[in-house]
Amino acid sequence: MNKYLTYHYLVRIGLGVIFVAHALIAFFIPDEFIELLENSFVSGLLPMDPQTFVATVIVLNDSIVGLLLISGYKTRLVATWATLWLIGVMIVIGADLFEILEHIGLVFISVALIFESRH
Repeated sequence: MNKYLTYHYLVRIGLGVIFVAHALIAFFIPDEFIELLENSFVSGLLPMDPQTFVATVIVLNDSIVGLLLISGYKTRLVATWATLWLIGVMIVIGADLFEILEHIGLVFISVALIFESRH
């Protein structure tokens, strides 16, 4: 079987693309991210204003995580960070059940990569 059509490869690429897409959205259309942070309890905890946080931390984090997942470099470590990041996102989202459910799915995908990358 083609080495690029394996479960691990497809899941890794898929999650990487989601992270890259979120980085691009945060860069080009940051309003939803900024609003989410401004309406969250973390707004007062951030070391910078929400606009700067989105433009730097979220864009950089999601870009790096996405590209590392796509490249396959240190997949288990990157997937562990992605899991923690996604749990943090769910905490920031708060009570929006549908958004939480969407992110729970992504958490399960990243956890699957952690366990699959042991081999």
